[in-house]
Amino acid sequence: MAKKQSAADFFKKHNRSFMKFGELFTKKITDEQLISSLAEKDLEKLAKVFRLVFEMVEENASGDSAESLARLIEAYSEVSADEQA
Repeated sequence: MAKKQSAADFFKKHNRSFMKFGELFTKKITDEQLISSLAEKDLEKLAKVFRLVFEMVEENASGDSAESLARLIEAYSEVSADEQA
């Protein structure tokens, strides 16, 4: 019988995989051509993706979620600018 693993242990074990996924996701979500293509093909799916992102930000933020989202966008913009330099 397999030993049960706590959520914390699971995330710790797979942290790099989650980080790689997050990096790929942020690259894709800011790809204007990809977003335009998806908007033309299936606007409803695109809306669901954004809704999920905003819900995750809201769930993980204490206080004003709009302020948290602004900080998240600013932080990503800084990372993008560093990568392009």
